[in-house]
Amino acid sequence: MSQDERRFDHHKMNFLIGDERKARWEPARFLTKLAIQPGASVLDLGSGPGFWSISLAEKIGADGIVWALDVSQEMLDLLSQRNPPAQVRTIYSELPKIELPNSSVDWIWAAFVIHEVTPPEKLASEMCRILKENGTLSILDWRPDAVTESGPPRHHRLSVEQVTKYLREAGFKSVTQTWQDDEAYLLEAH
Repeated sequence: MSQDERRFDHHKMNFLIGDERKARWEPARFLTKLAIQPGASVLDLGSGPGFWSISLAEKIGADGIVWALDVSQEMLDLLSQRNPPAQVRTIYSELPKIELPNSSVDWIWAAFVIHEVTPPEKLASEMCRILKENGTLSILDWRPDAVTESGPPRHHRLSVEQVTKYLREAGFKSVTQTWQDDEAYLLEAH
């Protein structure tokens, strides 16, 4: 299966910032689960049109930076049109390669993206490479055993066990599931 088959169709990008999705995930509220500190440098991996980026920018404040990275220039253009805070910077990068230097970010927020990238092992290695020594990776993704059909096809989804394996093999010392509901799970890795 090609990577393009797994990617979210950028022609449907307005769905990603729509009211239904906002009501379901409430980005500002959901991000309170993360201990991201003001002034942090954060990578919003697979940012799309900035569904999480703007709330991340509010969380880190004017002294931080949010790198909004996506594989779709159209998505990044839509984010720019939404007039994000000044600390949001866009990066186009063809995943699994992440166009940031080694040890350059405090936190990586990877929401609903790891299941789209092949090979996921390479993405795990790249995330480990760019994260600072005491940094944190947070992955929010769809459960293969979800009770609803929201999200990508089930055969594209990765289980907590699969993602944990990829992260440990990439060099993350600790991987913990910190939350789940009927559709998704949240992992934190260090």
